[in-house]
Amino acid sequence: MMFFLAGCASRVPSDTIRSSLSTGYVSDLCQKMEKTHESAREFVTALNLARLLQMEGRWKESIRRYDEALAILEEYEARAQINVREVAATAGTILLARGAKQYYGTGYERSLLHTFNSLNYVMLGDFAGAAVEMRKMDKRQEYWLQESQSRIEKKLDSSRYDTAALPIQYSMREMLQDEAVRSLINNYQDPFSYALSAILFRIAGDMQASEVNMRRAVALDGKAGELFRYAWPQSRMQSSQKKKAGKKEAGNDDHIILPGLAPVRAVASGAEAPQSGDAAIKEGHVQEVTIVALSGMTPSLKVEHVRMGFPKIGYVLLDLPSYAGAVPGRAPHAVVAPAAPVVFYPLLRTDRLAYRTLQDELDFEMGSAISRAAVRAGISAAAYAGVQSNDDRRQHAEAAGVLATVLLDLWTYSMSVSVRNWETLPNEGYIGMTTVPGGSTITVGEGGNQKSLSLPSDIRGVIIMMTYFSNTNMKIDYVTY
Repeated sequence: MMFFLAGCASRVPSDTIRSSLSTGYVSDLCQKMEKTHESAREFVTALNLARLLQMEGRWKESIRRYDEALAILEEYEARAQINVREVAATAGTILLARGAKQYYGTGYERSLLHTFNSLNYVMLGDFAGAAVEMRKMDKRQEYWLQESQSRIEKKLDSSRYDTAALPIQYSMREMLQDEAVRSLINNYQDPFSYALSAILFRIAGDMQASEVNMRRAVALDGKAGELFRYAWPQSRMQSSQKKKAGKKEAGNDDHIILPGLAPVRAVASGAEAPQSGDAAIKEGHVQEVTIVALSGMTPSLKVEHVRMGFPKIGYVLLDLPSYAGAVPGRAPHAVVAPAAPVVFYPLLRTDRLAYRTLQDELDFEMGSAISRAAVRAGISAAAYAGVQSNDDRRQHAEAAGVLATVLLDLWTYSMSVSVRNWETLPNEGYIGMTTVPGGSTITVGEGGNQKSLSLPSDIRGVIIMMTYFSNTNMKIDYVTY
């Protein structure tokens, strides 16, 4: 037990992660996370470190860590379906402790791995590399859709797990009844990834992939339809297309047509811009502005211990997965000189994805928790019965049963504290897009936390990434193309 406690003590606590991010002390947290990852070498520690490096603007190092996380995940997925390691870990999870099996992320975390890694390539001015990551995101989402299709179909009917049957002491009981969570189409697809990939595919010149993912984003969230409708002018419909579409109006979401733009060379912030002689650049042209804003902190996964009194052995322990609530972020603000505000569309909510994932897996989690509780209770009952059978020690039988329960409780706790998720993810992701006259000034932030960027006249557009550490602490990075 002390061995497990010592191992878990070396991890960066969730409270430390949250407090460091809220105050903007990313460098110190990054150093602590590097030490943790060097000793743990786990999927989740690699993800946390990669995101921290990204927040510091260390794009290449962040890419290396994201790739390392992907390698760990692929090694796990490549294992034979039946092998000693997996059987032992699964059996331990079902029979002993929730933390017996290492955490390899949920479906939405695995797809967001590629989404956030693509932002590293964007900030390096490598839109081709960003497009490659987004294609991986597409494959990841398609893979998980196939794997969990039957489960999703079950959750769409009325046979969902009755959350009213959960223990009253369980903190997630009311949260899992939230209609916003229950109404999600599934537990891992997010319109943010699809919308961002549509933008990046378009800049990289893959118009077909751009339109496909734009339609996927719109299907998942109508706000994405508003984003693209107002930011990307629609081409006139050809008569043949109109005939196929019947009498539907050209403004319908089904008929958003992307302008045919050729791929362009990207320039990272601080790098030399394209020469003004570029044939694609004309004086007085309009420029594209895309702002990706990330704020808040995702829910922090933990194991909640629900104890219910039981004769002879003291109590029965149910260890259920739970979350420390998300930390809401600040809604982004940006204006184009002189005073035209940029409209931001909230397309990512990791708390809803987390809660819906838990809701989808509730049948398995409750069954496993009951199984673990029964096994531990059986061990405690055996200790009680063993002492009870001895005439000299019979008076200590109940104490022996309670002691066994307490020791198993401590061991379960020591295992449970290792159950951690990708805690450095933002809780909210916004995208805002607009077109502005060439050479405009973009001002992001509000109050005393404003930063301005004057666009060079010889670029087609700019992508700005806003990262809110707190309501008063913001960092921006940008790339022009």
